[in-house]
Parts: sequence; C-alpha cells; structure tokens
Amino acid sequence: MRHVICAVFVVAWIATGCAAEHADAPDTAPGDAGTLAAALSCAPTATTACDGNDVLSCADGAQHRQPCGLDAYCNFGACVAATIHLPADAQPHANNSEWWYYTGHLTSGDHHWGFEVTVFQYDMAFLTQQPGLGYMCHVAVVDKDIKEHYQTETLSFAPQIWTVAPLVLEVDNCHLELGGDGHDHIRGQIPKGMEKDQKADPWLIDLSLDPKKRATFHGGNGIIPMSANAGTSWYYSYTRLGATGTLSTPTGSFAVTGQAWMDHQWGDFSVEDFKGWDWWSTQFDDGYEIMLFQFTDWNGKLASQAGTIVDPQGNATALSGLDSFGVKSLRTWASPHTDGIYPMDWDIAIPQMAWQFAVRTSVDDQEMVNPAKNYWEGETTLHGTRGGVPVTGVGYTELTGYATNFLDPHKP
Repeated sequence: MRHVICAVFVVAWIATGCAAEHADAPDTAPGDAGTLAAALSCAPTATTACDGNDVLSCADGAQHRQPCGLDAYCNFGACVAATIHLPADAQPHANNSEWWYYTGHLTSGDHHWGFEVTVFQYDMAFLTQQPGLGYMCHVAVVDKDIKEHYQTETLSFAPQIWTVAPLVLEVDNCHLELGGDGHDHIRGQIPKGMEKDQKADPWLIDLSLDPKKRATFHGGNGIIPMSANAGTSWYYSYTRLGATGTLSTPTGSFAVTGQAWMDHQWGDFSVEDFKGWDWWSTQFDDGYEIMLFQFTDWNGKLASQAGTIVDPQGNATALSGLDSFGVKSLRTWASPHTDGIYPMDWDIAIPQMAWQFAVRTSVDDQEMVNPAKNYWEGETTLHGTRGGVPVTGVGYTELTGYATNFLDPHKP
C-alpha cells in the first residue's frame, strides 16, 4: 500500500494536525529508504517523525528538520546515541569475529527460491594455534518447488579481494560490493563439482540490492550481548532489501526479483564461548520485520534472549530478557549428514504489540556442514496475528549447537 507523503506522517503520528499542501505530492511507500520530504503546512500541534536520519517536526505552524549527525540515529522521532557509523562501519574491523550475511527470497514467474551468501572473517588462533586471520565463504540455494537444498563452503587464509575504497570483499565463491548504505551488489557461486552433497551444479546468484528502509541498529545503540560469557558485539541489519538480478541454475538462467535481509556483525567474541544459538529473521507483508535470537550455554540451558521489532517506517523497538518472547518448537529433524537433531516449526509469542505467529520450514534439509560450526540455515514462511490482526510473511532461521562440531571445545 502506498501513501501520500503527509499521510505517511499521519499514520505514524495520529492526529498530528499536518495536512498536505498539494494534493499531487509524490508517493512514498512505507519503509522506503527515500525521505518523507515534501511541502507541509502544519497546525500548531507539535509532532515529530524520522525522515532518514533527520528528525522532522511540525511546530508553531512550520516544518522543522534536525539532523541527528554522525553519532546518533533517528528513531521514533528522536535522535538516539549510536555506536555504529555508516558507511565507515560497513568495512572490516580488527576484531576476533566478523561476518557479512545475506539471505533472501527470489521468484521468476511461478518458481520460488531462497538463498544465502555469507563472508566470514575470523581470528584463526583457535584453529591453528598461530596468529592470523581466516576467511570463509558460504553459498546456498533452496529450490522451494522441488524441495532441494544446494550448498558449498570454503575456508581460506587469504581473500582474493579485500579493499576499502571501493569496499569489495571477495573470498573464493563469494563476491560482495558494499555501498555502506545498503545499495550492494552480491554474487555467490556453487561451481561445477563443488556442491557439497554431490547434487546438481553449477549455481550463480547475482543480485543488486536496494534498501527499502534505513539500517536497524540492534540493542538500541548497535551493541548486543553474545550470551552471558561471550562478550558483546556490534550488529546492524538492512531488514528489507529489494533484490533484482539473475539466478543461474544447472538447467538454465532466470531473471529474478525478490527481497533480502543483510546482517553485519563483529566483535571480540568467539563461537567457542557458547554451545549455540537460534536466530530468526522475519519479513511481514504489511511492512514489519522482526529479528530474534537466543543463546544456550554448554549445559544446554537458555542463557539469553533479545531481538528487535522494526515498524513500516523503520523505527526500531529493542527486546531483551528471557521474558521478551517465547518459542515453542513443534517437531525435530535428524540430519543425514551429521549427528545433529534440529528443532523445526516454531510458534512464537512476543508480548510487545501482542505478536503470535508460526514459523514453518519450507524444506527440512537445509543444513550447512563445515568443521568450524555445523548449522541449519533455512528459508521459512510466516503466518499469525499482531494484536489480533492477521499477518503473513517470509523469513530465515539459523540454528547452531545441535550437531557435534570438530572444533567443539566441550565435545565428548
């Protein structure tokens, strides 16, 4: 649904007293990364909203604009202190762990796929006992129509390209060109003979991404805890990206469109410090997105929970604490590739805004097998209610700690 610019303003702030000066003012879709900028005539009632990284207000019959600057971001019409600075923080950092992570949903006609393209940078001392960095590239495609999952992964001690200006990260079969503002170009390949389960290949994902919302800084200021014992990390997402490009398959190439999600996370933490985590990204058809995660310790006990609700205008509400949401898995899936037994199909309840929704897997076998951390990365569908109003959508779920890993410090 599209709204006249001032109507967006009114939807976000009911009874603002703001009316469009011109009936033919340009349209802006909820969540678009573009601004709300337009000529507005304002009643005396003071109001505020976010226009990009500016606070837009109507006061004393006039429109006012306050830039939040480099050290803050606009959220619910106020400038909030931020620890992440874009575009600078889109580039690599000198920390133990870091990843740039893309998932999404593509269509061509009546055909539907999900995809993952991820680049990792790690301090490899835990693997080699010697200082140095390691790099991983993970690429996966799930064909929802025939219910097959295709994957490849590599580990390298040097990237092919690792430049800052322009920001280009290339590790083996992963190529990322980052604009620092969500306007990214990504390529992920499963070369001939490199599909890990000896399924049909090659595959090529080649997409241009267009942000529909500004970046979301998780934890309120961009910092989240990585469980009780594993330090903190910086974490932001582009929760709704338009995707256009080409998907080349073993049987032909398709012009595809769809939507994607991008995560960038880094910090001085190690994946050895906790047993595992469950992570959900959800994109609802009415313009909301939700990120949720929970950690388990090495005793299998739930250690922490957190998340973020993003509204259609890009405003973020942080969730934290073991009572911030509830998750119930309805069944399990036993991997034929590892000893992993993974939970599947979740019912999720979030007291904030009275969310009740079901997350359902499209294909059970979406496990990514690698020595450092076996994990399940799965495309999902959503249905449920928010405050009693029906909602639907799509998502991705990540599960770790359910299969024994070669590098597990606590394995038998």
